[in-house]
Amino acid sequence: MNFEFLELLKGYIPVIAVLVSAFIAFISNIRHKDLERFYKNAESNLEKLIEPMYFTVKNIEAVEDKQYKIKLINDFFNTYAPKKISVSKLGNRQLINKYFEAQTAFNQYLNNFDEESLKLLFFKIGSLRYHIEKEYWKLFETVYKDYNWYKKTVDMNYLFRFFLRISFFIESTFYAVTWLSLFFILFVTFDGLSVFGDTPLWGADFKPKIQFAVLIFAVSLVFLYLTMFINFAFADDTKQKKKFIDYASAGLTFVWKKCALKWREWKEERANRKEERERINNRQADEQTERR
Repeated sequence: MNFEFLELLKGYIPVIAVLVSAFIAFISNIRHKDLERFYKNAESNLEKLIEPMYFTVKNIEAVEDKQYKIKLINDFFNTYAPKKISVSKLGNRQLINKYFEAQTAFNQYLNNFDEESLKLLFFKIGSLRYHIEKEYWKLFETVYKDYNWYKKTVDMNYLFRFFLRISFFIESTFYAVTWLSLFFILFVTFDGLSVFGDTPLWGADFKPKIQFAVLIFAVSLVFLYLTMFINFAFADDTKQKKKFIDYASAGLTFVWKKCALKWREWKEERANRKEERERINNRQADEQTERR
């Protein structure tokens, strides 16, 4: 029966091959069109919306004078008002929320004109700048990721170019293996210490497993640094990607500013309480003097 089915299927192999080829071509065509539309939208959003917004907000944050800063913020929301731009073109839900939060804080300041609303406004503008900067560099890396690569390799021998591509692939592979092995080391360590339960999930032979995991981690780390050195020496920053230190420093700067704002609020609140106590004490002293 099986042989009869195979014989019958053999006659339909050309038809099946044509159908599979047509399906693959259809999927590839859809993917190509989606990618083409994505890159077109990314380039348009970067040049016409994200980049002007980023440098405008960055300039606002650099201003020290409060009144001039408020004027620039007012100009910013007049220029990038929802009636004049399509906010959805920001393309990032979190960024859109930050935009509306900053706009709400600005309207709140216009209604109250107090110091607390002003501090909240400056904080929301700083948060908006941070998220716009993040989106700006993501789009920049997407649109211009191969620009330096082609500029670097346009006159390079095709064999060297091929091996350099392989080196990038190896670097990405060992980067993933290094992180996976590190997570495996942590898992085996916690499992051996019975953190996940009384009975280890991987059995009682804890020492050989941790030695094996450490060996994989060490080897992958060595090859990772080796390929990173080769790629840096011959290709440098061909992918236009920001380094980890750039994102870390940006995040630390954001946290530092937030902590500094909280510290300043606490000091001002403490000074206000002290001033209020002194005023109450002076009033009580004046009342006692009048009674005498």
